[in-house]
Amino acid sequence: MAEQPYVLIGHTRKAHGIAGELKLSIEERYVEDFLKNERIFLDVKGTKIPYFVANVRGKGELILQLEDVTDRDAAIMLQGREVFLREKDILHDSERELEFEEETLEYQHLNGYTLVDQTLGAIGTIDEILEMPQQEMAFLKYRNREVLVPLNDQLIVRIDESTRQVLMDLPEGLLD
Repeated sequence: MAEQPYVLIGHTRKAHGIAGELKLSIEERYVEDFLKNERIFLDVKGTKIPYFVANVRGKGELILQLEDVTDRDAAIMLQGREVFLREKDILHDSERELEFEEETLEYQHLNGYTLVDQTLGAIGTIDEILEMPQQEMAFLKYRNREVLVPLNDQLIVRIDESTRQVLMDLPEGLLD
């Protein structure tokens, strides 16, 4: 049986609470597809595992409860996973009810990319893109600490879509 085509729609983030809920980041253009499907697929060791959605709540950042994931330990095992829908579960434009604005953040699509410094090498995976008054910031873990890295044209050397990497030339001491 040939594997069916899947579409990457977002990522699970951190476990939320003690009842097995997960914070979820879904690309804006796929939110309606996600909300209209009762099943999602999570990438576990290269295999797409189906999970049924028990409940979704929240605005902006979504909180997801999956069937059969009933405690924090089970949710922790599913943190940081890619979330997929089957290609056939994606709505056609004629079926869409929600209008969405184009992404307001220039670098929003870098969520989940690996940040690489020219000098230090791989820094970590970008957990979130935050909008600050002057600029957008990448939020990630580096050496077991949460750090913010400014995203701007002066620091970004190259964005490689195929390897999902952001090559940067960070100022010395920025991560200290």
